[in-house]
Amino acid sequence: MKKKYLKFCNKLSNACGVFAVIALMLSILVIVELVFERYFFQRPITWQTELVTMLLVASTFIGSAYVLSEKAHVSMEWIYDFLSKKNIIKLKIFTSFVSLIFFLILFYFGYLMVEEAFVKKYTTGTVWDPPLWIPYSSMMIGALLMILQYVAEIIKLKEEGDLN
Repeated sequence: MKKKYLKFCNKLSNACGVFAVIALMLSILVIVELVFERYFFQRPITWQTELVTMLLVASTFIGSAYVLSEKAHVSMEWIYDFLSKKNIIKLKIFTSFVSLIFFLILFYFGYLMVEEAFVKKYTTGTVWDPPLWIPYSSMMIGALLMILQYVAEIIKLKEEGDLN
């Protein structure tokens, strides 16, 4: 069961990484289009800035699970120089639990934001006027993905600790 969960989380985090790259590339294309439309054709920009902001936020939140799975996040590894292998694993498990609690809270409040924006039909109030539950949902989805990935990381760390 653990292996299936870890395999699922690995595939899901890779999909998140692909999504983040696609969202980032789409943001770049929209910015290029914005420049051409504004400066070469003297047309006002309406939707581009909002879309780029939403794509970058979604890329950040949803792509974070991939970053965690690849161990590409920021860590203070100099502390490990002073600890034994067993204590390093204990510290990593502890910090993973603290992070897990943070993302559980973020998911809860993200859910409340998405629900309120959806029920009350909040929009950005601009010319394009997209519904706000769409960009808000990227925070909630990203938090859920991080919860799943931190559980996977804790499982891996416990297995690593059992081998020693």
